[in-house]
This record gives sequence, C-alpha cells and structure tokens, in this order.
Amino acid sequence: MTSVKRKDSSTSTDETDSDEEVPSNTIGSDIPLKWYENHDHIGYDLDAKKILKPISAGKTDDIDEFLEKMENADYWRTVYDDLTGQNITLTNEDIALMQQVKNAKTNPDDQVYEPWLDTFSSEVMIHPIINTPESKASFIPSKWERLKVGKYLHAIKMGWIKPVPPKEDPLLSNNYDLWSDEPKTNLPRSNIPAPKLELPGHHESYNPSVEYLLDDAEVEALKTKMESDYDENERQTKTIFVPKKYSSLRQVPVYDQFVYERFQRCLDLYLCPRQKRLKANITNINDLIPDKPKPQDLHPYPIVQSLIYEGHKNMIRCLTCHSSGQWLASGSDDCTVRIWEIATTRCMNVFQFDKPVVSLQWNPVLSLLTVATGSQILMINPKLGENAKTLFTEEFVKQLSYDASNNDDCQWSKTSDETDKYIRLTITHPIPVRQIEWQARGDYLACVLIPRSDQSQSKSILIHHLSKGRSQYPFKQLKGAVQNVRFHPTKPIFIIATQHSIKIYHLLKQQLIKRLYVNTKWISSIDIHPLGDNILCGGYDSKINWFDLDLSVKPYETYRYHKRAVRCVRYHTKLPLFASTSDDGTCIVSHCSVYSDLLKNPLIVPVKILRGHQIINDLSILDCLFHPTQPWIFTSGADSTIRLFTN
Repeated sequence: MTSVKRKDSSTSTDETDSDEEVPSNTIGSDIPLKWYENHDHIGYDLDAKKILKPISAGKTDDIDEFLEKMENADYWRTVYDDLTGQNITLTNEDIALMQQVKNAKTNPDDQVYEPWLDTFSSEVMIHPIINTPESKASFIPSKWERLKVGKYLHAIKMGWIKPVPPKEDPLLSNNYDLWSDEPKTNLPRSNIPAPKLELPGHHESYNPSVEYLLDDAEVEALKTKMESDYDENERQTKTIFVPKKYSSLRQVPVYDQFVYERFQRCLDLYLCPRQKRLKANITNINDLIPDKPKPQDLHPYPIVQSLIYEGHKNMIRCLTCHSSGQWLASGSDDCTVRIWEIATTRCMNVFQFDKPVVSLQWNPVLSLLTVATGSQILMINPKLGENAKTLFTEEFVKQLSYDASNNDDCQWSKTSDETDKYIRLTITHPIPVRQIEWQARGDYLACVLIPRSDQSQSKSILIHHLSKGRSQYPFKQLKGAVQNVRFHPTKPIFIIATQHSIKIYHLLKQQLIKRLYVNTKWISSIDIHPLGDNILCGGYDSKINWFDLDLSVKPYETYRYHKRAVRCVRYHTKLPLFASTSDDGTCIVSHCSVYSDLLKNPLIVPVKILRGHQIINDLSILDCLFHPTQPWIFTSGADSTIRLFTN
C-alpha cells in the first residue's frame, strides 16, 4: 500500500518527482471517488473508454491495512482522501495547525487586532468639518410624506393594516391567573325572610287589666328564673318586662330597654344564616341535550314492516305468541280467536265464541291457549307444535279433578275430546273478565274482573290454581278500580295497577311491599322487566313512566313520546328493548340497557318509530307483542290487521 506525502510549503512545484505525482481526479473535483467503490473504473477518458483503478489506489482489505500499520512508521498520520481516493501522509505543519484549531488557538504570525485609526479627536474644533448651510426644503414639511402618512392612517382606520402587538416581557409571561378557569357565576343570595317580632299583647298596654299586674314577689321570682336560665356562652337577648298601669298615655315614660332591644334585633338580622341558591349557568343550549348513543350503534331492533296478517272482521284487542316462536294467536271483537303461522301468515285455526275476546295468553309450560271472553275463561289445546307437549297436556288435564264446593263464585268444568276437539277446561265467573295473566310456572292464573257498582273492588282480582282447581280472592280490601296485573318473573310478588297507583304485594308474606306513585291521570297498561327490577307504565294521558324499584317509589323517567292515549307497553324477554303503542298510529321502539351495577343508571334511547296502522274511530294500535327470541314485534289495531316488523 503506497501513500502520497503532502508537499512542503517551502519546496517548489518544479522539484516534484514523476513517481510522486498524485493521480488527478478525472471525474470531477466535486465528485468523490467513493461513489465508484463497487466499480473497476474511476471515470472515462476523451475516447469514452473506462479509466481503470490503480491496483494500489484507495483502501485495501484488512490484512494489507494491518501489515501497513506494522511496517509503516507514518501510519498514524496517514488519512484517506475521499475526493482523490488516495492515502495522504500529513506533515508536521499540518499536525501543528490541527492542534491549534482543536485547542482554539490562533497562529502567532497572524495579526488579530488591526491598528485603530482615530478619525475624530476629542478636541473641539473651531470650524466644523462640513460648513454647508441647510437647504430651504429641510424647513418645509414634505408634501409626499404627508400624502403617504395619510394613506397609512386611512388604511389603519379601515382595518386594512393592523399594528404589531406589543411584545410580552418574558419575565412577566410566567405569571398567570390561578382562578381563570373558574366559572364566573354570580350566585344570588337566597331570599330568607327575617324572623318576625312578636305582636304586643295586653300585658304591654299602658292600662292593663288587674290580672296582668305583678306584685314584688312575682317580679323577684321572674328575675330568679331568668338568672337560672342564663348561659354564659350564649348572647343575652331577653329582657324582663314588668307591666305597669298609667291613667293616661301622656304619663307613660320612655321605655328604658328600647335601644337595647333594637340593637339585639339588628344583630339577629345581621347574624341570620344565609344559604346560596345554586343556579346552572348554561351558555350553550346544546348542553341541555343528553349525551345518548346513536340508534345505528344499538342494533338489533325492528325497522321495517315485513308481514301483514289479515282475516279478522273487527278490531283486534289482544295478541299472544307461543314459547317456540312459531305460532301467534289473536283475539278480536268479532268473537273469534285465530292462530297464525308466523313465517307464512297462514291461519291455522279459527275458534268462534259468543262474546268478544278481551284477553288471551298461552300457558308458559303446557300447550294451553287461555281465552277470556265475556264472563268465561276457556283453555284450548290447539294441538300445534311438539307432539310430546300436546300429549302431556292432554294427560295432565284428564287427571285433574275439581270439587264444586271449593269454588262458590266460579264454576270449573272439563270438556272431553268427544264433546269438543280443542276446548279442555272452562271457568265461569259471575261478572265479566277484563284481563288474564299466567304465572311463570304455569300453575297460577290471575284474573281481573269488572265488578258491579254494588260490589266491592276486592272482588275484582281472582287467582285460579290450575292443578288443584281452586279459586280465591287474595285481597279483602282493595281501593281503586284495577286496570292491569302482573306476576314477578322469579319472585312470589304480585303487581296491581289501579287507575292512579301501582301496588306491589308479597304473596307468601301477604303484605304490601311498596306503592308506586305515578304522574298519569289514568293507567292503561303496565309491564315488568325480565330481571324484575324495573316497571314500565303507560297512561291514557300519553305519558310513559319508568320505575326503578331499587331507587324510589316515584318515576325515574317520564316520557311523552305519543300525542294520544298509550294503549300498551311491552318489554322484550331476551333483548334490551321495550315498545309503546298509542292511538296516534305509532309504535315507538326504545333501547333499554339495565345494569347490575346499582351506581350505573339505565340507558334508555328511543330508536325507531313504526307506522302502518290506520286510525278508525279515534283508535289505532291496541296491543303489541315482541317475538320470544327475535328482535321482531307484532302490532294489532282497530283496522283488523296484525303487522309484523322485523330488523
């Protein structure tokens, strides 16, 4: 490996030997040779031929470099030049110059400070250097400057040019207002009236009766009592007033305790405790809108109308769905009950009765469809669904035996398969039936009756025990006309809705647990959440109340979604949904998430308004029902149709 020594500044360029000449960079002075490291040439000549690299030029491999380090004594002062691609050995002058630069020293031969030429001396001369007299224009204001200043002034007035804001002092920029983020609200003082003085009585009169006058013993006793009641830690405010009698008002002297009592009165007014009235300072009206999630994020819920079930000739008052979700039963004022196949809208069977059907419900365990018409309750086995369940229902009804002596007010009668193919049991009441409700186990049936004017309201609720064939009135005294009843999903709790209140009873303890106060004028329908902690109540005054039983006896939320009377409110048994129907022809579906955490409030968001039913004689949607498993809802109305809304 060869190296090239730098020329000494004292040597001449003519004395260089031909062997020591440094090969010139044929590419260009600004192009380093490291760009050609991976090539075998270092440029092109005038004939466009490659100029091959010299064998010993540039860097070598590690072995040659190690040998060069061992053999060459000037290896420590040898550097590689990227521009020429050669190794250069530094001279002593170069090394000394590098050390001066590294130590921040200057060359002693250089003159850092040039000699100062004092142009003007400190001596005052008699004659100035320039003695030219000033021109006349220096005394007259410039016309062009005046026009330019006027132009700038007009631009500042019009707002075209804004002055530069003053620079802030960096020392003062660290200071800030500690309470700048505090809301500036002027809280008014609460209007607390001052305590009123007692009105003067007869004993303060200037001419009182004899019985108000005190003798010396009574005055001493009054002073002793006042001293005994005196407390050193309390302010003395009471004074002793001794009634005296004067012949005329002119003889009444000045009251000696007047100033003292006025002063105590001022202290009472001054030391009266005050209370600040907190008032919300709302600047943006959007802050009043609650932060609710979007309906698109709360799927699934029914959106579109998919099927219409037609066949009834009068308004449809009630609906019920089989637990399998395959069959739908409807009761109408045309005295018929129709059973539909949900998927195909095919009418599977029609049952004809003598009076309109007011309520019907499927037994949650047995294959029995319970129908309330007039003063009778009929249990029908439509023989649909699983064959094993149908046969079990038939065997269960056959083994039942009823004693007429146990039921004075109602009659139980069984019907054999030979007499009627579908009707298996009939319960006859002395008065009309309004509503029926099965308990979750399917053994107890609650019945709401319409008592006569001469009967007590305690006769309006009757509970039938199916397996024993017994009927009983659970309440001896009951105030208010009963509108609706519900069983608790898991507990032995019975819920009764009268016209103006909701009462919750414990059946085993036989006592009233809670009474809910509604803000509706007339309750139309109630429903209980599948978890049993919330109750939904609808009224004829278009109000919907949501009750949280763990929170309060008053409504947690009150909604006014509808413009007319609310006919029905329903919860979904599996999904967080509830619906309300009204005479305005709408069915509003809302999302309701109930949490087990008592510190977290329920999430209630209306998500969809369903329309489709017609308004006939101021009546529209009379009943609604969710599918047992799917996010579907059935609605029945006064237009004699049933509509299915799906997602």
